[in-house]
Amino acid sequence: MSRSLKSVDVDPELYEEFKRLAKSYGMTNKDLFGAMIRYFKVTQADPRDPQAVNPTDAIKALDKRLIGFIREQEKKILRPLSDDVKVLITLMQEDLPRKIGQAHLRAIGNSIRPDLLSDRFKAGLAGPPKPPVPPADPNSPKKN
Repeated sequence: MSRSLKSVDVDPELYEEFKRLAKSYGMTNKDLFGAMIRYFKVTQADPRDPQAVNPTDAIKALDKRLIGFIREQEKKILRPLSDDVKVLITLMQEDLPRKIGQAHLRAIGNSIRPDLLSDRFKAGLAGPPKPPVPPADPNSPKKN
């Protein structure tokens, strides 16, 4: 099997740099040349316009985009959803017990799967908070 070899003309300084690069990767000149060809084919990078991407700058740009995305989601989805939930909790704790009665509200709550009930929902089923009973005044006369 005969092999046909080709040569590439380069300046001596560039050839020395190429040899150092091959050595730094632990490759032969032939292997490095082949790897470079495959790299440019796969990445479609333009060797005439080398751009070293600074990872710190890339992370900062991604961070800005991510924060912007989160803020937009908060504005369009989370805040309105939170406002709706607050209204529903208020209705459940204050308006519904007056309109349908606490017993009916408990029946509705008891029909919901227990694993879906949050502590806030359970508190709403219990009714509005009762005012605390003041401690007895030790100086007041005792009732029989």
